[in-house]
Amino acid sequence: MPSLFSKMQRVVLTGLCSTTLLISPIAGASACTSFVVTAKDDGRVYGRTMEFGFETESTVSLIPRNYGLTSSGELNGDKQWEGAKWKSKYAVIGMNAMKYETAIVDGVNEAGLAAGALYFPGFAEYSDVKASGADDEVAPIDFLVWVLSQFETVEEVKEAVKSIKLVDVDFAPLGEVPPLHFTIHDRSGKSIVIEPVDDGLKIYDNELGVMTNSPQFDWHLTNLRNYVNLTPINSAGKKFPEGELQPLGQGSGMLGVPGDVTPPSRFVRVTAFVTTAEEHETAKENLNVAGHILNNFDIPKGFAQPEAPDAAQSASSQQDDNPDYTQWSVMADLNGAVYYVRKLNAMNFNSVSFKNFDPDGSALTILKPLVADPFSNLADAAK
Repeated sequence: MPSLFSKMQRVVLTGLCSTTLLISPIAGASACTSFVVTAKDDGRVYGRTMEFGFETESTVSLIPRNYGLTSSGELNGDKQWEGAKWKSKYAVIGMNAMKYETAIVDGVNEAGLAAGALYFPGFAEYSDVKASGADDEVAPIDFLVWVLSQFETVEEVKEAVKSIKLVDVDFAPLGEVPPLHFTIHDRSGKSIVIEPVDDGLKIYDNELGVMTNSPQFDWHLTNLRNYVNLTPINSAGKKFPEGELQPLGQGSGMLGVPGDVTPPSRFVRVTAFVTTAEEHETAKENLNVAGHILNNFDIPKGFAQPEAPDAAQSASSQQDDNPDYTQWSVMADLNGAVYYVRKLNAMNFNSVSFKNFDPDGSALTILKPLVADPFSNLADAAK
C-alpha cells in the first residue's frame, strides 16, 4: 500500500520550496483543528474544534435571508468604526462569540458552504483603516458572516475577496484585533485557506481539507514531507540470525505521529486520521467518523498550560495566560446543510437545520446548545 501522504505528495512537492521557515514567537495560540471527510456518494462532513483560554460564551445564531449586516469594531480602544454594509443572500447557521450575535466564528449556509475562523497568532497582518463606512473594508471578526451570507461556492469566494480588505480594528470584547485565518469548503469538494499576511489576503487551494493554527498553511504542507513514511499498515517483523522481532501491538505503521497539541503536530495528526478513515457510503454515516476524529483533538482544561501569570499583570493580560481547552466542537453535513454542535461538558451533539426556522423571516434567532445528562441509567432508559 502507498504511504499515508501519497495523495498529497504532488501538492507538497510543487511550489513550496521557497516557503519561509523563520518562525516568530507565538503566545496564547488557540488550538483549533478542522477537517473534511468525504463519503462514497460524494457527500461531505466538515468538523472543527474550538479551543480558547477563557469562555467564548458562544451560542448558535440563525441568520435569515435579506438580513442587514454591518462590519463594525473599535479604533484605538474607544472610537466606534463601521465598514462594509450588506444584506444576506443566503441564510446562515453558525457559532457566535462573546455574545455578539453576528460575530460568526464557524458556520454553514443553506447552499452548503461551510467555514471556520482559526487563530493565527504571530502571522496575521491586516490593512490600515482608510475611511469609516468604506464598502471594501471588513473587520476580521466579521469576515465569516460576510462570506457565509453572500456566497455559494469556494470559487465565488476566491473572486470576491479580491475586492475587499481585512482591516486593523479591534473586536471590543477582546480589546484587540483577533489574529485569524480562515478555512472554507463547499459541496463540490473544493476547499481553500485564506490568510491575511503583510502583502494582503493569501489564498491557498486545500486538497487535504485540513487546517490548524500558526504558522502559514504552506509551511504545514512542507512539514508533512517529514511524515511521508507513515502508513495505516502495520510494519512487518524483522528476522535476525538469532531470532525474530515483531511490532508491539497495532499501529506500528503510524509510529512517529506526533501526539502533542501544537498546531504543526495537530496538522499532521488530523491529516493521518482523515486520509486513513474508512470510506462510508453516505455523509450521514460519516458523521460518526467525524465525531470520532474530533474526539482525538479534545483538549481537557489543564493539559496545555502557559507560564504562571505575573502578579503585576493586568487582568486583561492574565486572561491571555489561561490554559486553552476545548469549548465546543461542531460538524456540518454540507449536502444536507445541517449543523451539529457539542458544547463543553456535553457528550452528544445537538443538530439544527434550516428547517428549524424561517429563512425568509425578519429576525435573527439565537439557540443555546443543550448539555444533557450523558450518564443516565441504562436500565431506566430501556424501560
